[in-house]
Amino acid sequence: MNTKKKALKWLLILVCVLLACMFFARTLQTITTAKIQKISATRGKLEDKIAVKGEIRFSQGEPFTIEDARSLNIIVDKVMARPGYLIKPGDTLFTAYAPEFDSELAKIRVDYEKKVRELTVEVAGHLRITQESEHNRTYNQVLSTTDTYYNKLFLAQAAALAADYTLPEDIAAWGSDKQEAGASDAPAQAQTPEPTAEAATPAPTAQPTAAPAAGEASASPAPTATPDPEVVRKEKLMADLKQAMQEAYDAKVAMDAATDALRRIYMGTSPVRRTGDGVFDYIKKTDGFREEIAKLSRQMLELEEKKIALQNIRAPREGWLTEFTLKTGDKYDGSKPAYTLSKPGETPVFCCDITDVKKPITKGMKAVMEGSDRELTITEVQVASDGKKYAIIELDQETLSALGGLSKLMAQPQNLTIVYRASRTTTLIPASALRSGGDNKHYVFVVQQSWGGMLSNTTYTVKKQDVTVLETSAKLVSLEDDLSYVEIADREDRTLSDGQAVMEYVD
Repeated sequence: MNTKKKALKWLLILVCVLLACMFFARTLQTITTAKIQKISATRGKLEDKIAVKGEIRFSQGEPFTIEDARSLNIIVDKVMARPGYLIKPGDTLFTAYAPEFDSELAKIRVDYEKKVRELTVEVAGHLRITQESEHNRTYNQVLSTTDTYYNKLFLAQAAALAADYTLPEDIAAWGSDKQEAGASDAPAQAQTPEPTAEAATPAPTAQPTAAPAAGEASASPAPTATPDPEVVRKEKLMADLKQAMQEAYDAKVAMDAATDALRRIYMGTSPVRRTGDGVFDYIKKTDGFREEIAKLSRQMLELEEKKIALQNIRAPREGWLTEFTLKTGDKYDGSKPAYTLSKPGETPVFCCDITDVKKPITKGMKAVMEGSDRELTITEVQVASDGKKYAIIELDQETLSALGGLSKLMAQPQNLTIVYRASRTTTLIPASALRSGGDNKHYVFVVQQSWGGMLSNTTYTVKKQDVTVLETSAKLVSLEDDLSYVEIADREDRTLSDGQAVMEYVD
């Protein structure tokens, strides 16, 4: 009996030892055997997202130089536009002032006053008038009224320039009596020009308020519309012009009356005694005096015209403002273009450099800009003269608005993603399952399964299989080989070799 107990005891000990050995053997196998994840290849068209930089481009635009600034330097006062604006004819791009204007005008006025003094002295030297006379007073009246007239004439011409109004050639039509009589070209009856569109915020309009309930008095009067500053300005200019024209007309009437009185004295048709010598010379000098005054007036008007033109720099035509670097306070002398407009009817485009992209980018592929879900379409693929390759994306007005406006897009290059999709169906595997060998060769490890006996576990080994890579993406690889019938090793925990035993990851 004791013998049986001893045998049973040793049998139990043997079983425990065997179990322990099997446990430790299994544990050792788990530790030493490479672990893999078995995957299956799929069939489909490879897709990829390709990051590129997109820059707004136009074809060669038309530069504009402000010629008047060559003779009268200007300083930028206020900038009304910036690159990326769609400009309409007459839009104000920037305002400016000419600090040299006053000094240049002063020079001409000095010459004018000098001529007046010189001619007055010369004429007076030929008039031997020894005592006060009607002739003397008439002569002085001619000088005074002539001086006044030409000053008033210049002021009226300058006011007409400011109001963008063409004066009637006949000064006799400038008087209020002529205007009230229905002169078609009088400013009182002239059609005030419509204000041009400017790249500025429009004047606010009155906001409607809720009507008071029945039986209730309104707590406050209804708001009135805010006057349009441009309309107010033009009305003020026209009023100033009308007044200046009237003053010039009155001065002309006074000058003509004084001149006529002097001529009648000279011709002997006046009861006033003629005081002889020098009157004829006076008349000749007066003609020269008027010519000199007219010449100086033209110079001042030309200067005034340049000043007005330079105060508001307006666009000559429609187009995208592609180049504009002037800032407030900048000096501009007309030596180079001030701005550039795109060609009429031209559409801005995203130009994306795809020179280093290995995949074939073609017309019709889609793209998305960072920060937007707006789907864009590649309209053209171009190869430049230097060999660089570009994907072109045309941008219409609706698309530009959806992307935040052209001005924003031009500020810096934008991040875009081209959505690539292969044209053919191939075998697809994860990029992590592809192995690389020398000479640009590639392979995968195919998992082979061996069935053990009743008391043995199933074992796995890997076999190296060469493959032909067609395309790659960040996550997938397109293969020419059909691997749909095999399982592939992926995400191994150590380096594998051909024929090596492996085991699956155990969750």
